[in-house]
Amino acid sequence: MLLVGAIAPSAALAHPCISETEAAMGKSLTLHTGGNWAGAMPSFTELEHECAEDFNSYLYDASEIKTSAMGEPVAPVVAAAGYSIKNLTPLGYSRRDVPLTGTGSGVYNSDLAFKDNLVIAGTYEGFRILDFTDKTNPTEVINYTGCNVGQGDVIVYGNILVRSWDSPASAASTCAGQAVGAGFEGIHVFNISNPAQPQMVKQLRFASDYAQQPGGFVGCGSHTATAVPDAARDALYIYNGGSSGTCEGIDIFKIKISDPSQVSILGRASNEGIDARTGVTRVGNNSCHDNNVLLNVGGTTTSYAMCAGGNGLAMYKFDLTKPVEETGSVEKPVQLWTQQMPGVTTGHSGSFTYDGKYLLYGHEPGGGSAARCQASSTIVERTLYFIDPETGQTKGEMLHPRTQGSRENCTWHNFNVVPTKAGYYATVGSYQSGISVFEFSNPAAPKEIAYADPAPLQLDPPTTGIVLGGDWSTYWHNGTIYQSDIKRGVLSWQLNLGGDATATQANAHLAKINTFAQSNPQTQAASYAYDSSAPTITAAADGGSFKVGAVGTADYTCADNVGVETCVGSVASGTPLDTAKLGVKSFTVTATDTAGNITTKTITYKVNSVDFPVTVSGGSVEGTMGLSLPSATTFGPFTPGVAKWYEANVVATITSNYNDTALSVYDPAATNTGRLVNGARALATPLTIKLASGTQATALAGGPVGGAAAPTPILSYSAPQTNRQATLFFQQQIAANEVLAAGTYGKTLTFSMSTTTP
Repeated sequence: MLLVGAIAPSAALAHPCISETEAAMGKSLTLHTGGNWAGAMPSFTELEHECAEDFNSYLYDASEIKTSAMGEPVAPVVAAAGYSIKNLTPLGYSRRDVPLTGTGSGVYNSDLAFKDNLVIAGTYEGFRILDFTDKTNPTEVINYTGCNVGQGDVIVYGNILVRSWDSPASAASTCAGQAVGAGFEGIHVFNISNPAQPQMVKQLRFASDYAQQPGGFVGCGSHTATAVPDAARDALYIYNGGSSGTCEGIDIFKIKISDPSQVSILGRASNEGIDARTGVTRVGNNSCHDNNVLLNVGGTTTSYAMCAGGNGLAMYKFDLTKPVEETGSVEKPVQLWTQQMPGVTTGHSGSFTYDGKYLLYGHEPGGGSAARCQASSTIVERTLYFIDPETGQTKGEMLHPRTQGSRENCTWHNFNVVPTKAGYYATVGSYQSGISVFEFSNPAAPKEIAYADPAPLQLDPPTTGIVLGGDWSTYWHNGTIYQSDIKRGVLSWQLNLGGDATATQANAHLAKINTFAQSNPQTQAASYAYDSSAPTITAAADGGSFKVGAVGTADYTCADNVGVETCVGSVASGTPLDTAKLGVKSFTVTATDTAGNITTKTITYKVNSVDFPVTVSGGSVEGTMGLSLPSATTFGPFTPGVAKWYEANVVATITSNYNDTALSVYDPAATNTGRLVNGARALATPLTIKLASGTQATALAGGPVGGAAAPTPILSYSAPQTNRQATLFFQQQIAANEVLAAGTYGKTLTFSMSTTTP
């Protein structure tokens, strides 16, 4: 568990300066003992040195530091710096030239924060507010020079700007025209609702050499500050990194958002505990140089905080929804682990991936003033780490990708992770190594994808030693890369990756980012799930075979577990397939999901057969109709005086090769048509014929046998028939009172076959 309580006073919180000899030798840029504070880079000479009796008396001529109210052409400064560039294009430049030597040479440009299109650039004499609405032509809203002690770390939230003061003040030191008091260290809070006229509304003294406040709080000054906004409680919490390496933990402040003049000191989140690597208590050198937070990890109420400092780092959790008096709340974060990193002496920076899966951890051997990116430097000195925030296990490492010379101060310094929804990318400033943009989607195999590396700074006449300078910070913000150059000012850059498949994927990832109008690189205000699943593509023609000239279409669909943004082919879906010639044919389809993951699939099909029509003829078939019937049939004897139906049947065999055939019957006699006759006498009732199909008989349509002029169809066929048999039933009715003559009654009938398509 992390202990949060009253901050105990300690005599060890003194702030000794490095010696004049050390400063002259360029051994350290630190303000404090042990090289714990990277980035605090005094290089004053004689009375200008930070250990002068009057810490406000830097004795430099303001005219020596050249600033520009309007943007200047960026090409000349890039050319003069001798940059080696890959996949980056300089856009804009806001000058603040710091002399290489002499008066003002140590009044550096430092860290950056962002609000909309405003860039707040810390300096060793205050801060600048720059308007980068036009990335190629930034304007200086104000160069605020009223707080000229310390490196000037800055954060912004709404209209609140906080500047850290990390060097003990003299009795004459002032900020915004107000005396701060001897030994002052802490923060100054400004209202920047009018960026051209910042108003200082609160200074919080937070240093070891002042009388204890009620409750026993004694602070460590403010080297860096990290914002933790909690708008629901009207609170902007500050996770503070102290000015002294002996401050073992995160000091926590609270600023009331609606009234920033109300600032409370809450306590300290201790950095002591069981070392996650060794299993023994980590003691000593447990400072917090820089703190980072990731809010609402994975969409939950849990947030992360990390402390980089001393010989390692520590991890914490807190929940913004918990009551502040409870352990695990924003005011009382719980320590997950703490650990020393082997070979590390100056822990410095951190940044989380936006899904909370990895923590980037950097350190600063030599305090930022040494050439620690040489081929001869140790592996540890040149290494950036990718760490599991929950366990502290190292999941990958990145060696500084471009070795530097012996005259270039260089370490991994200030960086941030780009808020992509897929793929991991980061930008970093590494002093005279300049800008590096790298991809670490596989933390075990990170790779640099872009850089802008200036030539070593050199005096005239040339020297063999290091001239301190280079890139203090490089951050990605809303699609633009911003660089704070210690000696030159602020530059903006555009990332321009090439056209290969890897670059195309990276461009798609970087185009799909969650951006924030307001940003402090140490405060990652949102977390979201990482989408590593690429979209899928299906096409009906894939792997198919077609005949030459066959009709087919290039139908395809794209699908994704989250959402498809584009599904585009080299031919439009539904376009007719190319089947004009034999061969292997293909078209490509590219699908991009809402996270920027890309799938490109080649749909291949074969045109591998041709139809050759051949007509095969046999003997011609003449039109044929055939009917086979018995020549006669008989009812048997008729019995006079008895009412009765008499029946006889014949089987007809029919052959016809026409598509329609009808069988009809008629009586060709001119008299007694349709009746059986015996000489001159005829039966009273006409003869009828019925057709039987199997055992079921159906009445013959038309009833009695018709005359020769109107034969009655018995049956019809709609297709050719061969030897088709049909049974015909002949019926004769005799009434009981009908007079029958002796002899034989009979009739010769004519059967006729016909077609409508001869």
